[in-house]
Amino acid sequence: MKEIQLLDCTLRDGGHLNEGKFGEYVIKYIIQKLVESGIEIIEVGFLWNCICDKNTARFLTIEDVKRVLPKERGKSKFSLMADYIDLEHLEEYDGTIEYIRLSFKRQRLDWALKTLKILQDKGYKCFINPVNCNVYSDKEYIQVIEKVNEYKPYGFSIVDTFGVMRINDLSARYYLVENNLSPDIVIGLHLHENLGLAYSLAQHFIEISSPVRDIVIDCSLLGMGRTPGNLCTEQIMDHANLYLGKKYQLASVYDAIDDYITPLKKRWQWGYSIPYALSAQYKLHRTYAEYLMEKWKLKTSDIQAILRKIERKEAELFNQEYVEQLYRSYLDKEVDDHVYVEALANLLNHKNIMLIAPGFSILEMQDSIAAYKEHNDVFIITVNFIPEFVDPDAVFFTNIKRYETEIVKYRGNVKILITSNLINEVKRKDYIFRYGRLAYHAGEYCEDSVLMLLNLLSRLEVESIRIAGFDGFKDGGVNFYLEQMDRCANGEHQNENVNHILKSYYSGLPLCFITDSIFAGKE
Repeated sequence: MKEIQLLDCTLRDGGHLNEGKFGEYVIKYIIQKLVESGIEIIEVGFLWNCICDKNTARFLTIEDVKRVLPKERGKSKFSLMADYIDLEHLEEYDGTIEYIRLSFKRQRLDWALKTLKILQDKGYKCFINPVNCNVYSDKEYIQVIEKVNEYKPYGFSIVDTFGVMRINDLSARYYLVENNLSPDIVIGLHLHENLGLAYSLAQHFIEISSPVRDIVIDCSLLGMGRTPGNLCTEQIMDHANLYLGKKYQLASVYDAIDDYITPLKKRWQWGYSIPYALSAQYKLHRTYAEYLMEKWKLKTSDIQAILRKIERKEAELFNQEYVEQLYRSYLDKEVDDHVYVEALANLLNHKNIMLIAPGFSILEMQDSIAAYKEHNDVFIITVNFIPEFVDPDAVFFTNIKRYETEIVKYRGNVKILITSNLINEVKRKDYIFRYGRLAYHAGEYCEDSVLMLLNLLSRLEVESIRIAGFDGFKDGGVNFYLEQMDRCANGEHQNENVNHILKSYYSGLPLCFITDSIFAGKE
């Protein structure tokens, strides 16, 4: 009868979030609690190509691992994972680490087989884990399995790196492995939570697996792993207790989660997320979704539209330059804006402009801005917001999220200026300007909305431009005058880029900063 084993990989896969830096005490505590739970295999981290500090779950040698392992180990065995490093230096098997798992992309199969032989000669039980099993055709996957059969590893894992599998997909891949892998090799399963299906897939795997072949299922505490995470150890343990006759001690697992994993989740978020689900739906490398999630002008529907455009030949490996061009092309909707530029030029001809961005500094200037508007001939243009404290003459929108939250405040005869990325999504608009023409500043690309507006104004005849609320970003600080407008920003990098472009291409404009700004007079 088959044996069903669980392998907890919290310290290894969860280490993708914190570079393995759990802290020595936490590493020992998690291992101890997992031993108490009665789990069969505990993966204590990565084998690494250098010596890491004692607070990191990455190890150069087996001797280094020994310091974190408890004296009483119950029924638990220990494993490590290696990914494309030289392991000839590793000690002979001495009973400390039972399993070493070799993870590799398909172009590195030769490394995996070579390293497998080295480790087998040293006495280790090894798993072969070809990542992202779904990028292989059936024929290619069988070819890998046939080569693996020649080496007789302890285990072979089905690894759903992109988290794309549904029930039918897992069935098809499992039966392909079951019917081609040598019968004495264990089949493992590693799932990701892109589609929120890991728990149901694990149960399905148990149900369809052969009654005479051992299986190993990967899991992690609270699903901890590089976002969106993995199968939850506590869930699959509970299922195994209810239906498989196991006697895992869930109280120990819950203690580990309460004491250390839940606090980590507050710092590093993981779990089901729609952009990651979209990356799975389109069978793409997860980093495409991560990259586009950082583009704060995009809604989820925009991310979906861009992911849909990614070609199959680019799906397996993340190509930043490629997806950046897709992103820019997506925003740069074509529009003949010459008539709008001419109309705006006539409207602003030789006027004094006040440009107001929603920076925190305008909180103290609201009354004076309103008073200045009342007593002076000035044309106020706000950027991506409609303020309560003054009636602007125009609002310049580049961001659909800002438009949708701010347009409800529309009043009076405010002119709505939009960039062409919004052309199909907004109803109220008076002027439309080509996004790409404004985002490129003499060949340099920057999507800062104030710079894009300055790019537009640089083509017109204006007397002066007073700027308020263009503060610059502060990491960890308050950046907007309304809390609900705040967003994450890589402040230091963004500030440097904006300042460079401001000084290089717009120093000739008649600019005057009337609120505090890191860009005022900065060289």
